[in-house]
Amino acid sequence: MAGGNIMFYLVNDIFINLCILITLTVVYTPLRSKLKINTLSYWQQGVIDGTVSGLSSVLLIVFSIKVAENAWIDLRFIPIMLLVLFAGLFPAVIASIVVIIGRIIISGMTSLSVTTILLMILLIIGFQLIHKLYQPDKATYSKALMMILFSNFVFFGMMMYYFTDYLQLLRFMPVYCIVSIIGGLIAVVFSKYLDRTAMLLSKYEEEASKDFLTGLQNMRSFEATWHKFINKSVTENKKLTLLTMDIDYFKQINDTYGHPAGNQILTEFSDILLKNIRSLDIAFRNGGDEFSIILPDCSLENALEAAKRIQKEVEAHTFQISEEQSICVTVSIGAATYPDTCTNQHQIIQTADKALYKAKQSGKNRIYPSQTSVREGM
Repeated sequence: MAGGNIMFYLVNDIFINLCILITLTVVYTPLRSKLKINTLSYWQQGVIDGTVSGLSSVLLIVFSIKVAENAWIDLRFIPIMLLVLFAGLFPAVIASIVVIIGRIIISGMTSLSVTTILLMILLIIGFQLIHKLYQPDKATYSKALMMILFSNFVFFGMMMYYFTDYLQLLRFMPVYCIVSIIGGLIAVVFSKYLDRTAMLLSKYEEEASKDFLTGLQNMRSFEATWHKFINKSVTENKKLTLLTMDIDYFKQINDTYGHPAGNQILTEFSDILLKNIRSLDIAFRNGGDEFSIILPDCSLENALEAAKRIQKEVEAHTFQISEEQSICVTVSIGAATYPDTCTNQHQIIQTADKALYKAKQSGKNRIYPSQTSVREGM
């Protein structure tokens, strides 16, 4: 009965280890996506992922289960395995270093610390060999199972050093192996699911910020992007230009040739915009035939040159609205630059819109920069 109670508590404690591991995985994966860690360099990602995973393993060490004198078990190997499977060798090495440092801090430089160092070295070597030799570059469940079995084999060999009663070792090892296999595979399932979920969420967020027809950024994206650039421009005392534009007589074109023809014009017009701006400039479709371009660190003079290129190419371009028919269109453009033509950063959009209105009122197919500065407080 006593042996049964010991086994019950053993399973219960290992289950707690598993709950901790899954909780950490569920929390970190979406947080990693939200913080856009995947946009950092490989080495920066490796340091962050390795440190977080290493600390997860250290936490599992804190909740280790004592099974004999100087013999403790836990699931610390699983975060290391997940890194090798999904992130690569470098973050796994970082995690192992964190685990070793954590063990030394917890227990000092004892035999347990030496065992941890040896265990981490063997796990890294074994996991990497399995990863590269068995279905390279694929995070499969069969590969994960092989890694778990390898870690159990290594762990069993080390436990033989601490156990004097081998029958006791043989009683608890099958339970540990079963729970570690279940826990390891569940962790892989969660990691794959959360990684895919984060990827889909990122894709949906990107699609939500883009215009479905032209592929340009939409009005929702414009508002967030504009605030970011204008704040940066004011803080760093750099120029910022906004071009606003309308396709001339677009409503009549839609009424005459139909919406499919209008959509084709919008698509080809967007291509022209992208061809004639710098890589750091951002083009937006604000709705209907209204477009805008944010040009960071750009003077009014340089922005007007870009506007002229766009105007000339649109005027020269033949828009193919059907297999048999093509038409020509023109564009009116308004421009405003901070601080050249607009010293109040909160009125740049209104100033550019007024310039566009004047361009259209002046006969269309024109570029109109603001001619008077808008002073603070006006």
